[in-house]
Amino acid sequence: MKTKNSKLYGSIVYISMITVFIAIILISSCKKEAAKNAVIQNDMIEAAQKTGSKILSGNVAIESDDSGIVLNYNNGSKLIFIEKIRGTKTVDINRIHSAEIITSDYGVIIKNLDDKNVFFLINNDSESLKMFQSISSFFANRYQSSTVFGITVVNAEKA
Repeated sequence: MKTKNSKLYGSIVYISMITVFIAIILISSCKKEAAKNAVIQNDMIEAAQKTGSKILSGNVAIESDDSGIVLNYNNGSKLIFIEKIRGTKTVDINRIHSAEIITSDYGVIIKNLDDKNVFFLINNDSESLKMFQSISSFFANRYQSSTVFGITVVNAEKA
């Protein structure tokens, strides 16, 4: 009788140990993922600090044609108009639905929250080009960029 009980007890202990081991692995892997995401977000924080801007994060609807791009941020709370330079190709941002956005006097930085791709839309002046050259190091060459004619931001939030 003692043998059956000890085998049953041993099985329970063995299963419990495996369960605890799996739980520890899952918890530690979740912490690594959270740490990885924190590092990814630091690039936008550093860029915002460097340009003296704030980060907007939320839903975007994007429309574009040959002359410009309109970013509708959070259902019209902010509209960002980007005028393209005629005859130049601009990065394709039309499929972005959720993004972090930095608008500044130098241009716009858009980070697609779905795939973490980063896009620079840089104003066409030497000061803006220099600023984005210094910002690019924050993104470890994980970005696409285009030069644009100008950017207008309209705050449309209701009071």
